[in-house]
Amino acid sequence: MAGEERNLTPKVQIKAVEKIYEGRNGKTVALNGVNLDIYDNEFICVVGPSGCGKSTLLNIIAGLHEATSGEVLVDGVKVEGTGVDRGVVFQQYALFPWLTVKKNVMFGLRLKKDLTEQQREEIAMKYIKMVDLEKFVDAYPKELSGGMKQRVAIARAYAVNPSLLLMDEPFGALDAQTRTQLQTELLKTWEEEQKTCFFITHDVEEAILLGTKVIVMSARPGRIKEIIDIDIPYPRDQESKMLPRFTELKNYIWNMVYKEYLEVQK
Repeated sequence: MAGEERNLTPKVQIKAVEKIYEGRNGKTVALNGVNLDIYDNEFICVVGPSGCGKSTLLNIIAGLHEATSGEVLVDGVKVEGTGVDRGVVFQQYALFPWLTVKKNVMFGLRLKKDLTEQQREEIAMKYIKMVDLEKFVDAYPKELSGGMKQRVAIARAYAVNPSLLLMDEPFGALDAQTRTQLQTELLKTWEEEQKTCFFITHDVEEAILLGTKVIVMSARPGRIKEIIDIDIPYPRDQESKMLPRFTELKNYIWNMVYKEYLEVQK
């Protein structure tokens, strides 16, 4: 957890990662030499202007995209495709509409061949309760609100017990009240479960509220411009936004992001 002595070997090592897309108009360099070490139980929040490669970087860590050059290691093993060691939550819920809440959460557990069906169900129920949806276990996605669907997606990601949780603007499509509620729930869950998190957001306040560190990425081609340690102690809640240090960090990070946004407009 933040502030505790940690393993000196990084959980995630991102080494000179470059990503180039080929298109009709030629090459687009999305990422240009990204280097980053992430340690156990860190909550890394990434901000930056649109098109700076935040999601591309997450997808490379997830194994959904291949880097053009460079590599990503998780627990010392090079990422070559997806794996249950990495749980992913996207802004769009990506739930199976023909499956109930419980069966959606159990879906990833079917890849774990050493579990019985009863064990899969018990694990699924643990995380459904964690996100306060036990009354909706037999509901289908079409019967759920946006916030409830995202809770299901979070429960599904946690259920496979990943060592790394990757979240790409998971609250971006939600209304302000639901977003606030899920931020609070995610903070509580992170402190209890002690997962390493890599979280993308456009919201600087959200990044400061959640993160042990905030990474600011430059305008395309994406690079890490600065890494800011968030020295506000946990546990945090919405009242933490009233702290003078929170305001100081918000102004500093926002000004940096805004300068990168202006670079995009040139």
